[in-house]
Amino acid sequence: MKINITKKEYRLLLDILYLGDWMLTAHDQEELPEKEKYQDVIQKFYSYAEEMGYGNLIEADKESNKYYETREYEDTSEVSEIIENYDNATFWEELVSELAMRDAKETEGIDAIKKMSPEKRIELLHSLEEKYHEEFMANDLTNLKIKK
Repeated sequence: MKINITKKEYRLLLDILYLGDWMLTAHDQEELPEKEKYQDVIQKFYSYAEEMGYGNLIEADKESNKYYETREYEDTSEVSEIIENYDNATFWEELVSELAMRDAKETEGIDAIKKMSPEKRIELLHSLEEKYHEEFMANDLTNLKIKK
């Protein structure tokens, strides 16, 4: 199979590949073998950067025999903003969800929650989540305190 893409589409593909690579590896302490197949595909497409006119955005490292994003890529791409927005949304959703579940366990008990119908559990958690959404929208983290 041969895929024809324009120079503009290739530039967007670089962003998609970067985002995929970031999702795969951002929190890894070391390279993981199970992710190698994804890295190989990213490297394959990065290898065409020079040919597609984007050698200024992706460069080859002769020592490691890998391709990397250049500083120019990082400075001109919108991926940092996309990642920041994703992280921000994920942070709030996870925080609200965890706090709601904690409260539900405290008030209802874990056994009662497990026995609830999915609809009842969703209803309970949703009402608790709404409380936290409203609080954080109004006050951000100002009123969040750790009690010991």
